[in-house]
Amino acid sequence: MKVIPEDVKMTPMLEQYSYWKERYPECLLFFRMGDFFEMFFRDAEEASRVLDITLTARDSEKKIPMAGVPCHAAENYLSRLVEAGYRVAVCDQVEEPDGKKLVDRRVIRVVTPGTYASSDGRSDGRLGALVPRGDLLAFALLVPCTGDFEAGVLPFREALALLRSFEPGDILCPASEEDHLATLLEPSLGRKLVPRDRGDFDPRRGEAYLARAFSVATLEGFGFSRGDPSLGCAAGALRYLEETQFSLPSHIRKLRPYQPRTFLYLDGTTRKNLELLQGEGETLFSVLNRCKNSMGRRTLREWILRPLRDDERIRERQDRVAYVAENPAFSQKAAALFGECQDVERALGRLSLGVGTPRDLGALRHTLEILPSLEELVKGTPLEEFFPEIPELRELGNLLFRGLERDLPGSWKPGGVVRSGFDEELDRYRAAQEDGEKWLREYLARERERTGIRTLKIGSNKVFGYYLEASRAGNQEVPPEYLRKQTLVSAERYITEELKQFEETLLASESLGEQRERTLYEELCSRTLEEAPRLQDLARGIAQADVLRSLGEVAWERKYVRPQLSSEDLLEVVRGRHPVVEVSLESRSFVPNDLVLSRGGRRIAIVTGPNMAGKSTYLRMGALLIILAHMGSFVPAESARIPLTDRIFTRIGARDELDRGNSTFMVEMVETANILHNLSSRSFVVLDEIGRGTSTYDGMSIAWAILEYLARSEHRARVLFATHYHELTKLGEEYPEIANLSMAVEETEEGIAFLHRVVPYPADRSYGIEVARLAGIPEAVLRRSRELLERFERDQSPEGLPGSSAPRIEAPAQKKLFPHAEGQALLDDLASLNPDGMTPLKALEMLYILKKRSLQVLEEQKNDT
Repeated sequence: MKVIPEDVKMTPMLEQYSYWKERYPECLLFFRMGDFFEMFFRDAEEASRVLDITLTARDSEKKIPMAGVPCHAAENYLSRLVEAGYRVAVCDQVEEPDGKKLVDRRVIRVVTPGTYASSDGRSDGRLGALVPRGDLLAFALLVPCTGDFEAGVLPFREALALLRSFEPGDILCPASEEDHLATLLEPSLGRKLVPRDRGDFDPRRGEAYLARAFSVATLEGFGFSRGDPSLGCAAGALRYLEETQFSLPSHIRKLRPYQPRTFLYLDGTTRKNLELLQGEGETLFSVLNRCKNSMGRRTLREWILRPLRDDERIRERQDRVAYVAENPAFSQKAAALFGECQDVERALGRLSLGVGTPRDLGALRHTLEILPSLEELVKGTPLEEFFPEIPELRELGNLLFRGLERDLPGSWKPGGVVRSGFDEELDRYRAAQEDGEKWLREYLARERERTGIRTLKIGSNKVFGYYLEASRAGNQEVPPEYLRKQTLVSAERYITEELKQFEETLLASESLGEQRERTLYEELCSRTLEEAPRLQDLARGIAQADVLRSLGEVAWERKYVRPQLSSEDLLEVVRGRHPVVEVSLESRSFVPNDLVLSRGGRRIAIVTGPNMAGKSTYLRMGALLIILAHMGSFVPAESARIPLTDRIFTRIGARDELDRGNSTFMVEMVETANILHNLSSRSFVVLDEIGRGTSTYDGMSIAWAILEYLARSEHRARVLFATHYHELTKLGEEYPEIANLSMAVEETEEGIAFLHRVVPYPADRSYGIEVARLAGIPEAVLRRSRELLERFERDQSPEGLPGSSAPRIEAPAQKKLFPHAEGQALLDDLASLNPDGMTPLKALEMLYILKKRSLQVLEEQKNDT
């Protein structure tokens, strides 16, 4: 690839630039020139536009566009480029310039959206790797900053949902699979694909590479079987990080298998619908976040996205939350200490990646100084096990305290990092420099006295070093031993042999002092990285304790209660509240509601009522309380019994995917199909307005059939089903599994009032015109709407045209609205069977089920006759 136009005259510097640019064509090249990183040609034009910096030219003919950033501010510009999706190769000077030959430069680091960890925490690189395996997807997820590393194999849809929530900056994949994956991933993820050689993802080679990296004989001790396809992905991710950072980071010491059965599964749609992390206003994260440091906030995010399914671990968390909630004085003291803790994970990761600064060491030192106070505070409390006494960390804390200056620079700066008194050799060099200043003052006084030149003074510059300067006024006589070095308009500059010898001694002490300080700093970094595993354990302990304290503070402040977890069939919430809406209402009180669903009785609730009355809030409340309980948090209710749940599904709202060719209704049906195919008897399902994206007859038919399917399914999931199709409430009379609920409304002379209270009977209408009135629709439109509604209700014409010949709908029984629906469903289910993929036992069970359903169809046909 030609990076320099042919009409540009080549120089040694441009040849050097071209050499490195050709090796990293996909990157912007930061080319070090003195105190600046310069960019040329197209790189300069791109950087100028993105960073809003001046575009200049290196030549008078402006054939060589150039833009640069100061070296001391490079991290800030790198962060902005990474946020914009760029990759940057940093080509630094690897020797000191001597003015005689071209400085040697080499690429020492490649910064990408998936690997960059900024010092200010704005950019947190995340790296994913994918390899399709039939209907499954092998994957690995790596956070270079923290060293968190996991891999596994999941069904395609589940793996993509996990990837979406992980939010990777780079997604590695075999080059041969790039086009295929690009069609499956949503565009925002597809743009992040980084094609790599397929051999990088080979499981056997990957297993050997990882074993060497972690200094183990086998990865079976980590929970992986030999030949696990996810090991190829993990090796590809770690090898990519090693290539971009030019070393294998020492803080990444293990790989853990992703175990979906240990977590309550929330797919991407559910996470978005419930506004767990992102929304237009408050979110579940913002309500629960009272964390005092970055590590806690990251862990809270993980707990929300991955609630536990292990009741023992959940109860352990509840015990700790209860202690905090019952001891507000302890919570207040702990909050102050956690607020002093700095980001140990990020600082350790940056040091391991070779991009750390003295301030990263300072962050570790500061946290280790607080550690004894934390250990003392939590002693005898349920949080004590997060802070075991570790002598090695005490020693490291003492070492960093003795070795580092109190105020540290953001980048390496001689004289500002290592504390005086820490090292005798460094102290001698510094003393020589301090004595030098004293010597200069005494020497100047002596020369003024000896020569009688009162205007004599001492200065220095990079060209001549130290010199004596005498004013030309008065034509003072200078001694013959003064050697003239420079003539100015009003002064002459001289050097002497004695001044020259002093300069050599001083420069030697400065150089040797700088080298010694650099060596000591690197030794402190190395000693710190030796304790990486213990520091990582400390970081996790601080983070988890900070989250538990945060949950306890919220529980105490907002009067949450401890939910009772059980494997029983009953979900029972007394006077439950939506945790986010409750906060958003501020001074207005939230109307609590009960929620009862039992797998042995009414496990499906059809919720009817007008818009704005609170149906969606009620549905989401049920899902959010289950998530809170599985996190180990308390819940906003008077009391709650929450059964262990494996998955939460939601189908809420209307949206399209035009970039993928999917209409609003198609998206609705795809998400609903995913739910029906994957639910289990321990699932919780929220369905809101199914069928509203198509015509009335089509929509009602689909919604009716879905409710029947859920009622008859052998997977007795708990379901909240909101709808405006009031005809569906008839199903509550036919199926003992279905209950009818509605949102209470009070009709007055002025209009309707929403009571936001759930009542145990169906609504008779939706009050849509009244809602339109509240929204400010013009009175003429409302008046015409009422006229049309009266006609439609009289004529029973759901298709919505006055005088329509659409058939009249009686209050329908199921068999009249859908003649022989069960027979057609039976044929459909029979046609969809795959005998080759069934075990003999499963095939026999299915045969009994089909026989039973066939007898039911025959009986219905006899009754019709």
